Amino acid sequence: MFTRANLKIKLSLLLVCGLVLLALPASAVPIASASGAIGMVCTSGTTFSLHTADGYIYTPDGNSIYMWGYTIGAFQAPGPVLCVNEGDTVTVNLTNNLPEAVSIVFPGQSNVTASGGSAGLFTNEAPASGGTVSYTFTAGEPGTYLYESGTNLDKQIQMGLYGVLVVRPSLGSNYAYNDSATQFNPAREYLIVLNEIDPDLHRAVELGLPYDFSAFNDDYWTVNGRSFPDTISDNGVSWLPSQPYGALVQVEPYDPATNPLPALIRYANAGMVNHPFHPHGNHLRVIARDGRLLRGPGGEDISFEDFTRTIGSGQTYDLLFRWDDVDAWITGGAPVPVTIPGLQNLVFKDGVTFYSGDPQLGQTGELPVGVTSYNQCGEFYFPWHSHALFEFTNFDEGFGGMATALRVDPPGGCSAVLNFMHVGDLDGSGANAGGANWKATVTITLHDASHNPLSGATVSGSWSIPGSGGGGATTSCLTNSSGQCQVHTGNLSNSSVLQTTFRVNNVTHASKTYNSGINHDPDGDSTGTSITVLKP
Repeated sequence: MFTRANLKIKLSLLLVCGLVLLALPASAVPIASASGAIGMVCTSGTTFSLHTADGYIYTPDGNSIYMWGYTIGAFQAPGPVLCVNEGDTVTVNLTNNLPEAVSIVFPGQSNVTASGGSAGLFTNEAPASGGTVSYTFTAGEPGTYLYESGTNLDKQIQMGLYGVLVVRPSLGSNYAYNDSATQFNPAREYLIVLNEIDPDLHRAVELGLPYDFSAFNDDYWTVNGRSFPDTISDNGVSWLPSQPYGALVQVEPYDPATNPLPALIRYANAGMVNHPFHPHGNHLRVIARDGRLLRGPGGEDISFEDFTRTIGSGQTYDLLFRWDDVDAWITGGAPVPVTIPGLQNLVFKDGVTFYSGDPQLGQTGELPVGVTSYNQCGEFYFPWHSHALFEFTNFDEGFGGMATALRVDPPGGCSAVLNFMHVGDLDGSGANAGGANWKATVTITLHDASHNPLSGATVSGSWSIPGSGGGGATTSCLTNSSGQCQVHTGNLSNSSVLQTTFRVNNVTHASKTYNSGINHDPDGDSTGTSITVLKP
């Protein structure tokens, strides 16, 4: 079995990072083998024909970095995620297009045989400029593993010659290992591969110049080949053509009936440096290390909950993640106990909406047409990052680097919340009705989940008239193309009725569901559900 010694460094904590709220709903351009815009992307099979290629990756600060990589098609970083089943006989054929010999080693796999190529230090190598070699092994143990160059390691792995091998257990693809306690939601499987980059080394290789490895100084840090905030973009986005894998982790709150299974997080550190990595929002349960389930001498479960996990150079971990709704999510997607109205306390910058969550901060105004709201359905966002905080940067500029985000959707997901409708405004007025009488009118505005006016909704409500036998009278109206309709009282006595209250009891629509929990009123003259109208 091939192992790589850890290179440890002392970490200086440069800043303290608290909760950061982030979001980037981007249009997905999935790569061909992607099962979705978010989550681990498998290249499945038993025989894989890889070749080496060179190209560039792009960083959020506008830089580009010359890289090498394993790939099946065009250059990509990191290499494809190879997914196999326990017991498979796996063959990896390698064609080398680089100007020096390269190889692949498979840490954690036993009895790997190599054919072709030329002898190297750890395994057979594919000679430069068109050389080939083949590797074969039996995938004997389920788990998460790295594959990487076994030639000139300090240079070639740093240049990008690495990827991940996933061995699925015989128990089933919805288990991490052959143990029922490792069952997970297969729609929530995520890969986080860490690495660091010294751009001076890459520039030297690109120009064919020598490089002193004792002077290694990393200035970029990556998750799945990207630096934050690119890490939270979807798999296969068009503006990162050689960096196909996103790293956003998306879950829903645990529910024993509707969402009982955790997500599976696969950590791997392809770099030379140990990285302390953690999410905000909840702990994770560490169930395996280096492809070996954590069990004691008697088979007892020795998995453990952890917050910050230091992932050593060359190490992998498997972790189960469950987000518990300890603060009782507000039904309907309002994530915090504040009103989120159409008239918000907002700041608009470059066509983007920023909301502080505090009515004392920001600017009050109508939501401009075309402005994007980054909160899609009341979801939460938490940072998930290296706790060596200088790694939470792009070339010393924070926040960036070795970070991604955790997105927690409301129970049932965004699709359920986005089907909601609610009252977006109640406005009341009183007017003289002639003689000794007056009338009350209430204008009701209906919104969909995105605060757009909703037509075709039937609003049912009732009037409460103190001291009047007409109290509790019901009425209804149908919203127009502006999402509005009106209800009126009959004649009210000027002398005996000083005010009346209208309450929305229900709203029906052909395709939307009424959720009174997110009713609101931007001008504050009602609760969004009821309004009191005074005699003029």
